[in-house]
Amino acid sequence: MDTGLRLKYHRLKKKISLEEAASGIITPRELKKIETGAKEPALKELEALCKKLEIPLAPKDNPVGKVLVKNFKTSLLHPQNKGKIMELYSDIHDHPLLHVNEDIELEYNIQQIRYFIITGDLDSAEEKLKSMEHFKEFMDQEQFYLFHKYNGNYHYILNDFEAALKTYLMAEKIVPNSVSPSEKGDLYYSIGISASQCWETELAFKYTDMALKTYQQEFIPKRIVECHMNMGVIHTRFGNYKTALEHYKNALTIGRKLEIDILRFTTEYNVGYLYLLNQQFSLAISHVEEALNYVPQEYTADILLSYSVLIMSELELGNFEAAKAWAIKGYNLIVSKNLSINSPTSDIFKIAFRQNMALFYLINENYDEFESIVVNYLIPSLEDYKSFYEMGYFYNELGNVYYKQKFFEKSATVLKESQKAFKNLITFR
Repeated sequence: MDTGLRLKYHRLKKKISLEEAASGIITPRELKKIETGAKEPALKELEALCKKLEIPLAPKDNPVGKVLVKNFKTSLLHPQNKGKIMELYSDIHDHPLLHVNEDIELEYNIQQIRYFIITGDLDSAEEKLKSMEHFKEFMDQEQFYLFHKYNGNYHYILNDFEAALKTYLMAEKIVPNSVSPSEKGDLYYSIGISASQCWETELAFKYTDMALKTYQQEFIPKRIVECHMNMGVIHTRFGNYKTALEHYKNALTIGRKLEIDILRFTTEYNVGYLYLLNQQFSLAISHVEEALNYVPQEYTADILLSYSVLIMSELELGNFEAAKAWAIKGYNLIVSKNLSINSPTSDIFKIAFRQNMALFYLINENYDEFESIVVNYLIPSLEDYKSFYEMGYFYNELGNVYYKQKFFEKSATVLKESQKAFKNLITFR
């Protein structure tokens, strides 16, 4: 930073007004000229201003601080062990050398945003984002880029995917040439997955493909797996099931060697789900049962989604008792977590809960409750999430229920809706 910016940085950091900082030294107007670079301060004025702000006349060389913040930044780029990252943060958090130089302090504060997002401390992430809004003019191009990117990360983790995508695309416009290839790959991947969440499928394909090629060149296996999985999702939406399966199998092959449980769960589940869409129900069961060996117990929504795939697959194969056993497991999990119809907060969690309850009522022939949850809760959620297979499935089951009850007109109506949903599964782009 030049002299003027440096003075303004510390004044804002200490939350001192222009008038208060200038008092007894120069006029506020003169200080403003210094801060904007329109005027250079006299040595006597500079000494007095620095004394008031409690800073040295010139920034100190700080090689140790540079190493500390560089190592911290590197640890956050592809985090695999949150515990180690938290240990590192605990070791350096109060280190005085992170705060004696304003450029290093600014870099550290920006990296803290990402740290809070990675560790799930979203309140601290929000607070840090708001505080750093006041310091954007002091950032260099790379810091300005990272600030926008981490802002996108914050929106993404809050499931505000449209805001995340918009912010990521803004970050791409200002990305400097100085950033590493893996950092660019991370931005491409972030754009790809947020575009996928927004059903911007062509955009998702473009950026996920760019990310995959980058990670293959840099050889970052975890990200290669994640890119293959997103490509699998994208090609499934294109109706390219064969290509989607190839990507999922690539993800499985690499992911099995990494021994990262949540990654193994996701890859096995996605393969199983694709086999469900292809009506290869035995293979769907095999992979989803394998997936359940790796899912953390606190991932309730993922467990419930897995149970739904297993129940639907077993019912399609005519294995009623096996389907009932999975439905009971799902119901018991819901009871143990004290979940109610409106308690899940995220869209995917709502779908997982409502599907399991609907299947439980269906299997137990509690048709009134089945109809109520499907019509009033589940179908609207599935429509919002464009889950055409599940829409077709539950419309079909509701039509069969109406037929059993001899409500033939209602049965015909919802069976048409089932056909429409399955058609969308094939043709939607």
